[in-house]
Amino acid sequence: MSTLAARRCIQHPAREAVAQCPSCHEHFCRECVVEHDGILLCAACLARETIRPEAPRGANWQRVGRLLYLAACVMLAWVAFYSVGSILKAVPAQVHDGTIWEALQP
Repeated sequence: MSTLAARRCIQHPAREAVAQCPSCHEHFCRECVVEHDGILLCAACLARETIRPEAPRGANWQRVGRLLYLAACVMLAWVAFYSVGSILKAVPAQVHDGTIWEALQP
């Protein structure tokens, strides 16, 4: 007889254990364990695994700072593209047509 079959559920002593929780190493029956990420966990260990930590103080200000940084980068990119477009617009039409080279030949 295996050692697991000889064990009893810690929550229900009348039932035999079917799994051992890998976190707390206690034995549990089928009703007391839940599969999570491919492993069987008891309810207490599952609650510890799934608790989300609270956001640290100032997390909202970090988001605002990131949004301001993103807005500044977008504005900088717009200014750069606008400047390049203005420079290209100032180039004479003869350069675009290719006729400026004919005027430069002797």
